[in-house]
Amino acid sequence: AAAAAAAAKFTGRYALHPLVPGAAQVAVTACTGRLRPSWTPKAEALLEKWGKVAFCMPRYEEFLKKTNRKDLKRIHVFMNEDAQAKLGEFYLCCAFRLRPEEVEAAGQDAPKLLALARQVATEDVEPFFQECRDFVAGYDWELHHKLNDTTIWREVDDALFWHHSFEATAPAAYRAYRAASLPPEDAWPARDDMPAIEALLGGCEAAVAEGGGARQLAEEVYQSFLEASSMPVKGSLRTALIDHGIMVGEVIYRGAAAKPQE
Repeated sequence: AAAAAAAAKFTGRYALHPLVPGAAQVAVTACTGRLRPSWTPKAEALLEKWGKVAFCMPRYEEFLKKTNRKDLKRIHVFMNEDAQAKLGEFYLCCAFRLRPEEVEAAGQDAPKLLALARQVATEDVEPFFQECRDFVAGYDWELHHKLNDTTIWREVDDALFWHHSFEATAPAAYRAYRAASLPPEDAWPARDDMPAIEALLGGCEAAVAEGGGARQLAEEVYQSFLEASSMPVKGSLRTALIDHGIMVGEVIYRGAAAKPQE
């Protein structure tokens, strides 16, 4: 009801029938705390590790500068000795960051340090880079851009933010949810008829309650938003991978302050 009352105040570009953001808010209220994004544990683990490895990336960039593509025989096996040396420095740096106790145990023993660097390369760094590539494989820059565009609605009203977010992330399911939880649009009361609007939103709340006819649709809409909210995280990680030469690809959109490159 509060969301509907707030929406009724807006005119012009913000003008929506109060039932629209009201129904969006009902879905959010019903699902918040019950549904969670599936991607956050993986993202947290990858970003934590990236925070450690990032310190060593300048050494990886030095390795790339020494690399000649025609020297490449198979992944990270180079005839170019300078490139091999720089890559070894990178892996040893990663060993310091990821396995400090083992580095300390090796002391100044060069063969042990070299063996540890190789172990870290095959067991930690390269699998980590592949995990990062796999995580960002489903990145959608257009969806990322749409999500960033919806954030301006937070400054206007939370319910309007949810409405526009659901339109961006789950348009079909969101339409189906509204059809199942609200009467046909031609039967909606006037925008300023708050008692009638509150009564219909009460019916919407009943429809999304446990066992209600619109419950599953509300959960589908909200879960779609939660999954889509991975795009900014995937976009940032993907950009870092490409910028550092770990992944081949094109960065079209870099975030809220960026515009897609043609």
